[in-house]
Amino acid sequence: MSSNNAHASANANVMNTQSITGRYQQRSSSRRANRWSRRSRLSFLGSLKAELLKLQSLKSTWILLGLAAALMVGMAALSAWTITLMATIDITTGTTLDQPKPLAAVDLWAVLASSGSTAALVIGIFGVMAITSEYTTSAIQSSLTANPRRGMFYISKSIAVALCALASGIVGILLASGILWLFVQGHDVAPLSDGQWRIIPITVVGFPVVIMLIALMAVGLGGLTRSTVGGVSAVVVLLMVLSSVLAIVSMAVSQISWLGTLAYLTPDMAMNNFLGASINSEAVSSVTSQQNYWIPEWWQSGLMLLVWVAAAWTGGLLVTNYVDVK
Repeated sequence: MSSNNAHASANANVMNTQSITGRYQQRSSSRRANRWSRRSRLSFLGSLKAELLKLQSLKSTWILLGLAAALMVGMAALSAWTITLMATIDITTGTTLDQPKPLAAVDLWAVLASSGSTAALVIGIFGVMAITSEYTTSAIQSSLTANPRRGMFYISKSIAVALCALASGIVGILLASGILWLFVQGHDVAPLSDGQWRIIPITVVGFPVVIMLIALMAVGLGGLTRSTVGGVSAVVVLLMVLSSVLAIVSMAVSQISWLGTLAYLTPDMAMNNFLGASINSEAVSSVTSQQNYWIPEWWQSGLMLLVWVAAAWTGGLLVTNYVDVK
């Protein structure tokens, strides 16, 4: 009888030992799995690197960014050629002057500032395609499988696009400055007045930043529509059509001339007015004495552009986060 009890006790001890060993192995396996999960989880920096690699691997990225920089240089060259040509001609008689008239430095800086208006449309198309290509090619499914946190995916995509646009803006403004310098060689340049010096930092710093903001707004529009055609159409309307329609109606119907103010609140007019630094230049100013509506200051236009960008980008974030992928 005692032998049976001893045998049962031994079996119980073995079972307890096995149970303890099993629980320890489970805990050890669980800890290893948690450590592996933490290591394998995609970080924000990793997500950003992945989005940068995606953009670098696309031919459209290089084509659109190169085209944007080329347009900046081309517009600057065309405007500089016009200004220098007019300085050598007597407007009243049309004859060539023996000595060219001095060039106004503010006009030259305005040329640089306005050279990005056409490039902004190309940058907008680039921003739209950067995110809508995920949906049109169904790559969004693999992207969200690798990074299921949609907010991180959208933010890293936006930062990658913004960095590429910023680089294009910096290269474009540097090349445009070089082209402008070549055109003004041999001409006397009248210096900036006290109230005109702000156009230098606005152009040098503000120009690439504005290009970056346009790209972010385009990413938001692409995220909202999730369609390349829809996103590009929205960019074209906001950067080309809307302000023109409002301005034409304002001039055609005197009773609603206040629409001219609304035209200045559109993204493209806000961008141009900000880069113009509210300096009336004979070469680029579109402000006339007949306008009887309120025109925002340059810094107010900058804030309005930020509002447009924030609204479009936030809308794209909400759609990316909460709308199912088809």
